[in-house]
Amino acid sequence: MQFEWVISLLAGLAFFMYGMKIMGDGLEKFAGDRLSKIIDSFTSNKIKGVLIGTAVTAIIQSSSATTVMVIGFINAGIMKLSQAVGVIMGANIGTTVTAFLISMEDINSSATVYLELLKPSFWAPILAAVGVFFILFIGKKKYQNLGMILAGFGFLFVGLGMMESSMSFVQDNEEFQQMMLSFSNPILGVLVGAGVTAIIQSSSASVGILQTLASTMYLPFSSVVPVILGQNIGTCITAILSSIGANKNAKRAAVIHLLFNIIGTVICLILFYAFPVANYLPFWNEQTTRFNIAVFHLTFNIFNTLILLPFSNFLVKCAHIIVPGKDVQTGYNALDERLLATPALAVGQAVKQVVGMAHLAQESVGISLDMLEKQNASKMGDVDENELAIDEMEANTTQYLVKIADEPLTDEENESVSMMFHIITDLERIGDHAYNIAEGVQSAAKEDVETSKKALSELGTMAQATREIVGLAVQAYEFRDLDAAKRIQPCEDVIDLMKETYKMRHVNRLTKQKCNFKSGVLFLDVINNLERIADHCSNIGIAVEQLVNPQEVGYDQHLYMKDLHINKTEEYKQIYQEYLEKYNITKKQKEKEKED
Repeated sequence: MQFEWVISLLAGLAFFMYGMKIMGDGLEKFAGDRLSKIIDSFTSNKIKGVLIGTAVTAIIQSSSATTVMVIGFINAGIMKLSQAVGVIMGANIGTTVTAFLISMEDINSSATVYLELLKPSFWAPILAAVGVFFILFIGKKKYQNLGMILAGFGFLFVGLGMMESSMSFVQDNEEFQQMMLSFSNPILGVLVGAGVTAIIQSSSASVGILQTLASTMYLPFSSVVPVILGQNIGTCITAILSSIGANKNAKRAAVIHLLFNIIGTVICLILFYAFPVANYLPFWNEQTTRFNIAVFHLTFNIFNTLILLPFSNFLVKCAHIIVPGKDVQTGYNALDERLLATPALAVGQAVKQVVGMAHLAQESVGISLDMLEKQNASKMGDVDENELAIDEMEANTTQYLVKIADEPLTDEENESVSMMFHIITDLERIGDHAYNIAEGVQSAAKEDVETSKKALSELGTMAQATREIVGLAVQAYEFRDLDAAKRIQPCEDVIDLMKETYKMRHVNRLTKQKCNFKSGVLFLDVINNLERIADHCSNIGIAVEQLVNPQEVGYDQHLYMKDLHINKTEEYKQIYQEYLEKYNITKKQKEKEKED
């Protein structure tokens, strides 16, 4: 009988924790971009940080997961340690939502049928069945995510019911009763609460177990208080383990999480046991309920936050003492693998990394074109440094995107990841072509190659158009700017025309010996690189159009391009003509004809 009780308890715990996990995953996916936007609204405002931490944890049903996210953000360098304090405190408040859901089971069985309908266990089997049906038989991701929420909710309460049934075996067991009453000893209660929670790495689950015990046997309020305090300490183990291998500030965030709960526990123990506060609580030695446990869990975390939030700077200083030293920056670390547990956030970070890569490529193009126009190779070191950084970012981002692709993603996230795979290649190639231009200028400077004024003027015009198209590509991707994206292809076609026009004119100058051979090689090499930069910008523009306006572009980019050139829209013609006039290509062609 004892063996069957243990098996039933473990099975119920497994259902409970699995239900909590898939419900949290479903809520997270259902929130999608909104979760990212909530996280992105982090500010130095500590109260707002508390509210954000509470909201995010209420969505994903795990304070540990929120704290791990925070550690990932700090390690990625996108959140300051001072900003993290409020979020960590809010996470402790948000995690109490599960306890209140469970406490609804306290609705008396003799209540009216309408109140019975409010009990989650009444709906649990139905919701689990509906959720599984959605997951297995409905193709749309939105409904599958909804199915995960419903199934998770159902499994959570089915597991809770199994645990409750298994506890009936120990209901009249005097030894077990005495063991539970011994938790009134504050030190023992805190240690047990912390130990159990550290093992299962979920304070929501351990509080749920405690609520189940309270519903099946005599458990005075005095016995559950130390256990709940310990459970809040035990949940810190996940963040501590996650901080291993992270930078010092990320480790300090885990320390702050631990300090917050330890200090709060010590304050409560002093109030309840060193001072006679408990003597004024009429329910201290009375049977507790699931609702009482949920209320105390929430009250403790709100009380702790109100007490310690004004001293958040003190917590940061303590964390610096415990984890001394300075962080050593090791390049681009925005792609923290801890965020992979929350795919929406991981995708958001990857997008930011690609935007950073785009700005770096744009900077390289700008420097190399300045070198070209001024015929000065002094900035070659900057281009070389940028090129190495872009290559590193491409390699790191590709690896990160491969890992993201293995995670369960929404359709929108899948499309975004797919687009990033292509765009980082284009950005890397833009960086390569910028480097080629700078290298050509450097070689020409070493060999004292002189370029004619006509050639320099043409290169300046084409460089100006290239700067513009690179700026449009970066703007289009960073802001999902459809107007900017639509301007790229007409601009690219004008740059193609420039290349052919200037190439023919330069060959004519070489024939008439107005330019020497070495300058001719440099000229042709530069315009080829500029044209290739424009081609890669065109790829980025079409990718953005495909993401923002898939109905118009479709799934075949090459077919869209072909159709665009055959059936030119009025918008395309207007923008194309605008660029022809801006860069005076028609006039240049006429001048060429006169020279010929």
